[in-house]
Amino acid sequence: MNRTERLLDLITYLLNAREPVSWQEIKNHFPDDYSRGVEESNQRKFERDKAELISLGIPIDYHSGAGVKKEGYLIEKEKLFLHEIQFTPQESSLLMLSSGAVLNDEGFPYRDQLESALHKIMSVNNHLSPPPPGLTITYAGNPGTANRSKWVNEIQDALDRRKTLQFTYHAFSTRETTKRTVDPYGLIFRRGFWTLVGWDHLRQDLRSFVVSRIRKLKPNARRPGTPDFEVPDGFSVKSYQNQQQWELDLHDPIQVTIQVSQHRLLELLAQLRTAKRTSKNTFELSVKNRFGLISWILSQKTDVRVLDPPEIQSELCEVLRKLQ
Repeated sequence: MNRTERLLDLITYLLNAREPVSWQEIKNHFPDDYSRGVEESNQRKFERDKAELISLGIPIDYHSGAGVKKEGYLIEKEKLFLHEIQFTPQESSLLMLSSGAVLNDEGFPYRDQLESALHKIMSVNNHLSPPPPGLTITYAGNPGTANRSKWVNEIQDALDRRKTLQFTYHAFSTRETTKRTVDPYGLIFRRGFWTLVGWDHLRQDLRSFVVSRIRKLKPNARRPGTPDFEVPDGFSVKSYQNQQQWELDLHDPIQVTIQVSQHRLLELLAQLRTAKRTSKNTFELSVKNRFGLISWILSQKTDVRVLDPPEIQSELCEVLRKLQ
């Protein structure tokens, strides 16, 4: 029996059990898998299988024998199945509006998956309300979205199979074009742009890559069914989802000191969560995208001021002169 069949049979066996199943009963039921050879090796094999099922969301519990239940393993059926999803009329309206706005853009990479998911949600929620006539949501894809969707789909496939990517990358800040080899860890869509996060073999560090600047992308074609890498346990793509514009990896870090007006401090603290606070309203930023920082400062009007370094001050003044 191969491993997939064994895992499926183990799920079925534990689901059909009316009470916890002991290790001895499991061995008796799977003699060819857990009863041959050294006992310690059989136990490790079972623990690996159990850990794999738990990682897939199968709730295998161990009961110590206290109370009315005997000692052994059991899948609690009530933990296995999710409760039916229900939406309030307002939630359903916003869901339909926002999904419909994205579905109107044929270049959105996950358009088919989104449409399928929306149909499934609508099929099990009979009380979905139509959107109010006075509210509309528009999603405007950036120029070239349709062309970039090909890269997004290929990156997603590499993410699923954990295959290393090779591509040419044009950095807007340095205007340099380099060949990169990257282990993809995550894909983010924020503020109208797709960003790839992964381990950059050239820099030997985690880096972010704006997908629109990627050219000639090619996943590793060798051993397509075998992963090239493992995503580190401590990695979370959510931490990159909240990155500020100046934190995107476009060049080597620059230390920039800014001063925030007192009346804006509480409002901007959330955006400055990774900054080093050097005084009540002064912060030191590690800037990896100077153009993103300048854009953010301009959006704050006169409430954020650059104190150091002089070159950032000069670049900001130059942008202001061009805007006049």
